[in-house]
Amino acid sequence: MSKRAATSDEEDGKSMKKPRFSIANILDEVDDEEEDVDVEDEVEIEIKTPEKTSRGRPKIGAKMKEGNIPIECKLEGSELWAKFFDLGTEMIITKSGRRMFPTVKVSFSNVLLDALYYIFLDVVPVDSKRYRYIYNKSAWLTAGKAEPVPKNRYYLHPDSPFTGDQLLKHVISFEKTKLTNNEVDKTGHLILNSMHKYQPRIHIVQRPKSCPLDPNKFVMADEQHCTYTFPETQFMAVTAYQNQLITKLKIEKNPFAKGFRDPTGRSPDEMERNPGDLSPMMLSNFYHSSALQQAMFQQCLSKIQMNPSIMMLYQNVFPGAPGIPVTPTVSNPEISLKSE
Repeated sequence: MSKRAATSDEEDGKSMKKPRFSIANILDEVDDEEEDVDVEDEVEIEIKTPEKTSRGRPKIGAKMKEGNIPIECKLEGSELWAKFFDLGTEMIITKSGRRMFPTVKVSFSNVLLDALYYIFLDVVPVDSKRYRYIYNKSAWLTAGKAEPVPKNRYYLHPDSPFTGDQLLKHVISFEKTKLTNNEVDKTGHLILNSMHKYQPRIHIVQRPKSCPLDPNKFVMADEQHCTYTFPETQFMAVTAYQNQLITKLKIEKNPFAKGFRDPTGRSPDEMERNPGDLSPMMLSNFYHSSALQQAMFQQCLSKIQMNPSIMMLYQNVFPGAPGIPVTPTVSNPEISLKSE
């Protein structure tokens, strides 16, 4: 081989070498690091951390479980929860307490038939933030730091304790649980702050029949228990619904909200598709109870022949009230009766 050919081969070899800090070298190093990741570590992380959607919300259907008993828990009605979750679930809280809808309902499996089980529900903050609703964007945005967290309460299901056989045959419903913003509540309701995001949790405590549990004297960490979290049950605590779509969905799905529906039994969706004989005022103000009550009151007054003395009393108390014809005041009632 000639000296010139050897020189050209060396030059070609140098030209094929990648620069030390080239993009290709950096990508190769990243690929090597990814190949060295332990598969078991990845699986463990997926179990402990709820999966997230593209919007940053926990994945619907995910479940987190922790405890020292191998009992399985299933969320009943998860399809309904998913519909609310997609819109951003809101729960009303009041001083006297308001029930949750959707209701938390669960079923259990892999239990001991000869043991006693106590089922608890509590609600804990999702984060340390306070929120506000932006109407023109139809979205919740952070408004600052969270208010001081009230003392956490465990709500014991009123039918507890259950035997293992009872748990296998029944669905456990927390339909009587109420949410309140009364910090001095003494009725056992769950105390929350408005405009904060919360996560319901289910706890099951196992005890032998010979050693029942005293609900007023127990520490959850010291018990044989298991805790279950379903991220699709997260909600925003509010004193009035902010998202109109949530209001509409609750009226449509809540069996106890039939008073807000049309008397014919049609849902809001059906009324929008086929309004029928409903007046425009009724349709535009369907979700405003005060306007609805006023319209019903005027309709009743137009059909009922009231006593003149009652009519006069009403005019004196409510002068110029809508729907009531104003009659002139007569100083001598006898003259008016004779003229008639």
